[in-house]
Amino acid sequence: MRSLYPESKIHYLTRTPFDTLLGEEPDLERAFSLPSKTGSGAKKLLGYFRFLREIRAEGYDLVVDFFARGPRSRVIALFSGATRRLGLVDKSAWIHRRIDRFVYTQTVSPPVQLALTRDRIPYLVSRLGRLEGPHPPRLSVSDGDLAHAREILSEEGIPEGKYWVFFCGSGARTKNWPADRFAAIARRLGDEGLHVLCLGGASDRPEQEAFAASCGALPPRVHLRTQLPWGTLKGLLRLGRGTLSNDSGPAHIAQAVGSPTLVLFGPGDHVSYAPFLGRFLKADLACQPCQAFAAECPDNQCMKMIDTDTVWEALHAPPFSARI
Repeated sequence: MRSLYPESKIHYLTRTPFDTLLGEEPDLERAFSLPSKTGSGAKKLLGYFRFLREIRAEGYDLVVDFFARGPRSRVIALFSGATRRLGLVDKSAWIHRRIDRFVYTQTVSPPVQLALTRDRIPYLVSRLGRLEGPHPPRLSVSDGDLAHAREILSEEGIPEGKYWVFFCGSGARTKNWPADRFAAIARRLGDEGLHVLCLGGASDRPEQEAFAASCGALPPRVHLRTQLPWGTLKGLLRLGRGTLSNDSGPAHIAQAVGSPTLVLFGPGDHVSYAPFLGRFLKADLACQPCQAFAAECPDNQCMKMIDTDTVWEALHAPPFSARI
């Protein structure tokens, strides 16, 4: 977007806590979040109307809706009052065709060959002007981010470029690969003289603890850190050898800062969210992707069927082998 509109102010609307992550991007004047869902129904409704008034007051010339799958983004786009409103929509639904003629001034429906979200979004933006070259998602990593990451590595005794980053959690039980298998991979990497840095947020603590318990008394080359600042996280991902992760937000962040990532998919949408820097593994089950992230799935066999030998072989194949 910055290459198309070099003199414009660009704002980005997302969910908390990603507003703080994107707030560090130099191409964005502002990154802000959707209103909170906490509180009573009346309080939430009042907060939402205040939010819409705030959007309207900005006087946007252009609104680009990357996620027109439900009513919320359509309401925001329409009430923005922007002169031009561009939407990425699925025109197969008749209700969308009828509503979207009022919501958007222009709609874009990518060809079916563009199944990946990372391909669909540039296709949408290309309707605004000519984009040169590939445009994979990227996040900036500052010198300060790298300095803070090196402080962590020094504290842990981890040589730069000699470690893998693990994300054992995902925010959903059925998307998690068994912790003892992460531990088995960590031990194998340790035998090769490499370190493993297992990272996560507060909600990932149970998975991290299960990983640590499966490792036994933590070997000297296995390290755990929780709730790091975004900048430090980006720096650690950039300086590592690669990332092993469940299907989760951190897997996308890792790729965006240049860390090749092996993503383990179970119920998640491997078609839309396949990694653009790395590769993915999944079981061969007819029910995938099912999107049943919560109690709907009685037993996440789709994750349990991914064995450690397959993961180990993938970590020693391109593009990861090029970094060994």
